[in-house]
Amino acid sequence: MPAAPADLGLVERLPDRIEATLSELLSGSSDTVVLKLKGAFKEGLICTETRVIILKGGFMTGQMLGTNAFQQPYSNIAGVQVQWHLMSGYFELSAGGMQNTQKRYWSQNRNSDPSKAPNCISLNSKSQAEKFRQACSVILNKIDEVRRVVPLPSVVLPTVPTVPNDDVLSTLERLGKLRDAGVVTEEEFLAKKAELLQRL
Repeated sequence: MPAAPADLGLVERLPDRIEATLSELLSGSSDTVVLKLKGAFKEGLICTETRVIILKGGFMTGQMLGTNAFQQPYSNIAGVQVQWHLMSGYFELSAGGMQNTQKRYWSQNRNSDPSKAPNCISLNSKSQAEKFRQACSVILNKIDEVRRVVPLPSVVLPTVPTVPNDDVLSTLERLGKLRDAGVVTEEEFLAKKAELLQRL
């Protein structure tokens, strides 16, 4: 059994402003925090049993007043990564519908500065980068757990009774469209096609 995030030192105290926002977000919910890591500035990565939260506050993150909260359930997360260069880097979370661009820690451009991106956290030490790499493993394990619990819907192909030739051809055409749309696999399509052609 893998070690718990707390046992790996992956639960840190966040800046007061970030901790207060986290308390507000979790109030009234039974969601449990399993991981909390502080970024280079007033940034925090929080993993609960159901979601990932990135909180940002303060001048360096572009949040002079208030705190920005970016949240994604594990089922929506496409990937996580840590980019580390000689002395700086960033953590980035990818989700459906998001276009990720290359970030640079020292960037003056808002579009490429990880401290300003809602789905990134700036990193400024090698040990910090290592903790965030461990966090990536925790997140990927949670994604895997969620995907194992929620089964993908299965497609039930209709049984094919003895039908006139025109109906066989129209059924083949519909099955071809389902295959082209990705609803039916090539193997399922070929099996049904063979069954239909035997009925001609």
